[in-house]
Amino acid sequence: MSQFDDFLAEVKTGIAQIATLEARDFVTQATGDGQQLVDALEPDLRLWTQQLQAGRLSKSDFEFLVKGKSNVAQMKALTHAGVTAIRIDQIRAALIKLVIAAATKMV
Repeated sequence: MSQFDDFLAEVKTGIAQIATLEARDFVTQATGDGQQLVDALEPDLRLWTQQLQAGRLSKSDFEFLVKGKSNVAQMKALTHAGVTAIRIDQIRAALIKLVIAAATKMV
């Protein structure tokens, strides 16, 4: 298993934990939306984590790039379930923090 695969596994585990903690009544929707976020970002994350490991990208640059792509997390299932926009933003932020924390552990 590659380091990137380990990173993805950690993020996927974290998604389930965030869904349980942050969206108790909507765990299935939050988990699905979190997985969609990772799937949408995977090509970029693969490149950025390689650059981070190689020292061609700083941790702050990595964080900036990931946060800049947070708009791809449309959180459709949570929106459809009637979760408030503020709560969705909090869940999205927790997912982005998870991705950043998991990636910076690789360095």
